[in-house]
Amino acid sequence: MVTETATRTRNTPEPAGRYRNFPVPTGALSLPELVARFMDSCRHVSPRSGRRLSPKTLKYYQMCLDGLLYFASLRSWPEPAALTRDHLRDFMDYLDTETHRWDGDGRRCTFKKASPGTVHHYMKVAKTFFTWCLDEEYLQDSPALRLRLPNPQYKDVEPYTDAEVGAMLAACEGDIQRGNRYLGTRNKAIVSVFIDTGLRLTELAEMKLSELDPQLQQVRVLGKGNKWRAVPINGQAKKALRLYLTQYRPSQVKDDAVWLTDDGTPMSFHSVRIMIDRLKVRAGVKSGGSAHRFRHYFATRYLENGGDMNVLRLLLGHATLYMVLRYTKFVDGRRALAESKSYSPLDRLTRGDNHNRRDENWGWRR
Repeated sequence: MVTETATRTRNTPEPAGRYRNFPVPTGALSLPELVARFMDSCRHVSPRSGRRLSPKTLKYYQMCLDGLLYFASLRSWPEPAALTRDHLRDFMDYLDTETHRWDGDGRRCTFKKASPGTVHHYMKVAKTFFTWCLDEEYLQDSPALRLRLPNPQYKDVEPYTDAEVGAMLAACEGDIQRGNRYLGTRNKAIVSVFIDTGLRLTELAEMKLSELDPQLQQVRVLGKGNKWRAVPINGQAKKALRLYLTQYRPSQVKDDAVWLTDDGTPMSFHSVRIMIDRLKVRAGVKSGGSAHRFRHYFATRYLENGGDMNVLRLLLGHATLYMVLRYTKFVDGRRALAESKSYSPLDRLTRGDNHNRRDENWGWRR
């Protein structure tokens, strides 16, 4: 028996486009209609935390569920009430093994296998969606119940090295010396703020003049979960930012954005990322990653310099210490490698406590 909340009403939109071929029993809502209602609910309150979700999180939810709808249409899934864990396991296998995903879905087709983290997040969103359907009484049973998600297997923290950061700053100085004073000064300010604050790429790209406080020497940024936080900007980062704002940023531009292109247009998230990628090439930095590795650099150096873990959590905008502990693990590992040279059991046995050991390489290369 279909409950009253699961019946189609006049206000329920008909499924559109590629999702019209879903089997729909009389009076029941189709999977695309349930996804539409779920997303409409998420715009008011998160189904998990009870807080309001950011536009970026809503976009991510929609992307993951569009993938679910694409696969459901591809495999001719039955009506939502007939779905089982096996259907979701098939979707998980598709994410895990298929190289060319979403072919013909209207978005860019992939050309490599998804990472364990990507598979985990897609399935986490799907599980949240079906749990919501159960809580809202659209379904009597959730196919995601007791579904075990794959381990995300997050990569180890890998910050830029001091040499790489120095090379990027030197490349900015080189641009200034060659006459590209505006771009060189702006890019140096961006890199300096990245290094000294650990801001996320989106947070830095969306910095506003109205949120800068010169007296308190801090900026207010909007982070994950639509949460505001204040971040200090001190020392050399403050000096680089002040030089850009007072002498090079066009004063006639009335836009509130801090970072502008050379024609006065606000820089977007993608513009900053492309700038960092090009800067790495000019600086001769060949390691992977992009702007987010500055965040890792800030966090690990902060801890190595004696900073407090909980203060770092607040500066980075994390709700828990989970990510900070990953930075701590990296710092402890580096410290262990460094100290192993001083406390080598074999060296002490063969040469004594006061031996003078030369720092020789291994004599071979890979």
